[in-house]
Amino acid sequence: MTNPNPATTSPVPEPGPSFRAGRGRRRLYVAAGVVGVLVAGFAIAFVADTVATGDDSRRNLQVAGVAVGSLSADELTDRLTSIATGYQATPVTLTTPAGTASADAATVGLALDVDATAATVLAVGDDVPALMRPFNWLGSLFSSTSVPVSTTVDVDTLEASVLGELAEKTDAPPAEPGLKADGAAMVVVPGREGLVVPINSVAEALIADAAQTNGGPVAVTVGPQPVQPSISDDDAAELAYFTTLSLRAPIEVRVDDSSAQIPPEAVAQWLVATPQDGALVLSVDTEAAVAGLNFLDPDLGKPEQPVSFQVVDGAVTFTGGSPGTMCCEPASTERILDALAAPDRLAVLDGEPRPLERGAEWAQSLGITVPIGTFTTNYPAGQDRAINIVRIAEILRGTVIEPGETFSVNGTTGPRGREQGFVEGGIIINGKLSTGVGGGISQYATTLFNAAFFAGLDIPDYMMHTLYISRYPYGREATLAYNSVDLKITNNTPFGVLLWSESTPESITVTLYSTPWVTGEQTGQSTSPRGACTRVATERTRTWLTDGRTETDTFFATYQPREGVLC
Repeated sequence: MTNPNPATTSPVPEPGPSFRAGRGRRRLYVAAGVVGVLVAGFAIAFVADTVATGDDSRRNLQVAGVAVGSLSADELTDRLTSIATGYQATPVTLTTPAGTASADAATVGLALDVDATAATVLAVGDDVPALMRPFNWLGSLFSSTSVPVSTTVDVDTLEASVLGELAEKTDAPPAEPGLKADGAAMVVVPGREGLVVPINSVAEALIADAAQTNGGPVAVTVGPQPVQPSISDDDAAELAYFTTLSLRAPIEVRVDDSSAQIPPEAVAQWLVATPQDGALVLSVDTEAAVAGLNFLDPDLGKPEQPVSFQVVDGAVTFTGGSPGTMCCEPASTERILDALAAPDRLAVLDGEPRPLERGAEWAQSLGITVPIGTFTTNYPAGQDRAINIVRIAEILRGTVIEPGETFSVNGTTGPRGREQGFVEGGIIINGKLSTGVGGGISQYATTLFNAAFFAGLDIPDYMMHTLYISRYPYGREATLAYNSVDLKITNNTPFGVLLWSESTPESITVTLYSTPWVTGEQTGQSTSPRGACTRVATERTRTWLTDGRTETDTFFATYQPREGVLC
């Protein structure tokens, strides 16, 4: 059968290229519209969220595991302050060659810096280029960002903590060079390199590790580092050279009324060189200088004015009792440095008060007021022996025997020769009459013996003459010979005893002044043969005035019948 209408029955043509292109454009237009809508929405959301957050922190931020996103500045500060409080308990481990020690952040001075950490949080995203910020914002919607903590370290707390204990075992600080004396010269003591755990480096390491662990335990390992002396040996050698030049001659030291020449080798021993502001500074070891000066001249300074007792018309008075001075006020010894450079090489130092144990207060406390014992012996006028009696009386006049003290005539006068003002006089040697310098002073000893006898004082050491001399009391006298025969008196009272003597051309009187406490009197005397000689025993009875108690003691003499007859 044929087609009556060929035009309508013609084959339908296949779609051509123009037909397919038209449909693709329509799809592209649709896709582009969708993307545009999405981009527009994304942009609107980004802008809206950015405007909404304003100055707040970005979304999904954390510090030390705690959320700090989308917070205002005040809220962020409060949140970080709370985190900082908890951060004080963060474990910290410090390791040095001396060992490992553990503590918490607060103990080592590590603290979260709230202001610095807040600034870091608020600055998150500020470094992102403007075109990338929307995408950065988009990422923040689906993941969180950890912001590292900012911390500070109080180095004083750190050094005083466990690190300080470890450093004490590890550190070997550098030794600065110094100077030492070598005779009258100064020589260098070389410096030495040290090894020290650097406290600032430890602090920096703690801060860095704290940022990495961001709230977790902090651990640092540090080792000692070489540290050089701040002063070179060459600088020390220069100071030693010029100091040695200044020690070329002695210096003069003056303290109040006295002065002394001090040799260079002594001064050198007192000089020290001390590091100060990166240089060696010369100074004086004040303690060594004071000790050295007193050793070289103990009399430097002004002599004291001792208490001096007088008896006028039977009344006891005293004068003096003012302290002197001694070397030296320690700080004034620094003037020795000036003397080393001065043309006159003179150092005028300040004296220190010299201790005065026996001043006016001491004298007043002794209770020396009235006579407690007195005795007088006579001698022919004009004899040389009288010169010796008066001379020993002058030496001993004003002597004070303190409570409990034993007075020695020989120990107080010392040698009694011509240099001391004594002359030739009669003496007894080996039972025979002779002459010698100081002869006659036994009369003073006898007078003093009897004054002590009646004053009730102890007489532990005495010797009577071997020949009886009629001007002395029989069996109650004493002789002297330096340095073998002595007369000693012990003050057995609670008061001081003053020895006072007065002489005339024909007599000597010794009076003992004190406060009445005990009295003595002769209550008996007996004799017995001792070969050709006579043994005399003299009894004394003492009475204590406080309670009436009595006590008897005995004194002995052995007399030859005549000159030359020994017992």
